[in-house]
Amino acid sequence: MIKRYLFICQLALLPALSARAQFSAGAEGFFIAGDTQVSIDSLTLQPGSGFSLASQTLTISHTPVPGSPPGIARVYNFSSPITFAGIAGFFFRPTELNGNAESTLQLAHGNPSFVSATGGTVDLARHYISDTLSTTSFTALTAAQENALPVRLIGFQVRRMENLTVLAWETSEERNSDYFEIQQSDDSRSWTALGNVKAATESATSRKYTFNDLVQRYGTQYYRLKMVDTDGSFTYSVIRQLRLDDASTISAYPNPVVDKLRIGSNEPLNSVRMTDLNGRVILNLTKPKPGQEFSLKTYPAGTYLIQVETATGKAQAIKIIKQ
Repeated sequence: MIKRYLFICQLALLPALSARAQFSAGAEGFFIAGDTQVSIDSLTLQPGSGFSLASQTLTISHTPVPGSPPGIARVYNFSSPITFAGIAGFFFRPTELNGNAESTLQLAHGNPSFVSATGGTVDLARHYISDTLSTTSFTALTAAQENALPVRLIGFQVRRMENLTVLAWETSEERNSDYFEIQQSDDSRSWTALGNVKAATESATSRKYTFNDLVQRYGTQYYRLKMVDTDGSFTYSVIRQLRLDDASTISAYPNPVVDKLRIGSNEPLNSVRMTDLNGRVILNLTKPKPGQEFSLKTYPAGTYLIQVETATGKAQAIKIIKQ
């Protein structure tokens, strides 16, 4: 039986305070069933699937987030990042608009750098804003005019190319940015840092970045960026997911390759043969071990075909580039 919890803390709007704790969840967590709307101090959360808040304190700040113009004078802050997918929204006072046009407000999430969501709706009669968020990590939620707050990340994509996963992202503006930490997960809960990419520190123009994940992975993979500033503060990007082939798929990595190439497979291998594009056999291995590496350092740069056959007779040809 699915337990459903409806926890309503609709308090009367409080006098303006710089920050005040409103809600706390202990280590056992506060569970919200999927498609159930919960209201906590005028903040509403309706997750698409079961969602827990654990070891969290929620505070409301009435100090607007700086921007052009600044955001409204209502900012919900979590004590640590949450990863949420579903409908998020909140009620606000007209006096908290801080000069913003209520009809054109958008949700903004992040901390300390904020990203504006798009497609949100504002109920002018109830002074309520909401939006449907894809899987997103954030520590704070507020509202502002679209693109008014310091938007750094304007694009983040993950795609499969040959035998590697390519992450590409773009920033429109950077202020005191230090580096991007690339994180990967198998379940969107436990994260591993794959590496760092140096940021521009200060930039008022568009900057593009890429990172290649060369590790052989299977099943659904999740990726996100941890954007770290020079003062040590950070925020997370949205989470991107990528469905990779089943574990029986054969792979060759890294690709492009400079020296050592590995053949990945969860099945025993019968043979590995490398040919050039004219069909000339360059290398022929019998019963190599999955994951075994061999050197291509002495081979000329160019494009080759790796033909792999497993012990069960499955065959696959993979194009690689030798640099």
